[in-house]
Amino acid sequence: MQDHLDVDLDPQKINAFWTWLASRQADLDALTSPDYPFWDELLEHLQAVNEGLWFEVSAPGEDDRELVITAQGQWELFPLVEAMVSVAPELPGWIPVALKPAMGFDFGIKYEGLDLNPNGIWFEPLVDPDAPEVLGLRVAIEGFNVDQEDDFANGLLIMLDTALGEKAAATDVDLVEVCEVPDDPDDEGFLPFAELASYLAWRKSRLTH
Repeated sequence: MQDHLDVDLDPQKINAFWTWLASRQADLDALTSPDYPFWDELLEHLQAVNEGLWFEVSAPGEDDRELVITAQGQWELFPLVEAMVSVAPELPGWIPVALKPAMGFDFGIKYEGLDLNPNGIWFEPLVDPDAPEVLGLRVAIEGFNVDQEDDFANGLLIMLDTALGEKAAATDVDLVEVCEVPDDPDDEGFLPFAELASYLAWRKSRLTH
């Protein structure tokens, strides 16, 4: 559960951000990486709306690029992000997106020196019969060592945001713990990480019936 956040839905701040960004479209179009000076300028103006907000941009290509406004998993900011994107002006060549979309499990990330790949990750659902609506995950990661437990856990949270989408990762999974991979994950009740989305869909169908 996230700490309480002061969520400001001030329309003037939101409109001021979009008006400023629309006036700087040439800089936005040229934005490709955090090395570009406009990256920090854009982040500064976005965080003037709320300091918990961040953004991502998709790479240039033939299609319109995505400007993703993200709350970095802070669920109390989700209404603010959705409100912002709902009033976004037309930005030719761009599609504003509220919260990180689900990207599936065909990816890997590097985090604090760790190489994390879904193919080497397993999960075990943790469900209390007295509170079936609460879901925990015990996640086994190849190469896990307890000295870097926090790094493994934080890297995993990034992977969940990416794979499931930011909103689903925050609302469908209540707690996560990480551990080493057992000798026989199947025998210990673990499932391949890539099956998590299917498991969550199955679980939702069971809870609603």
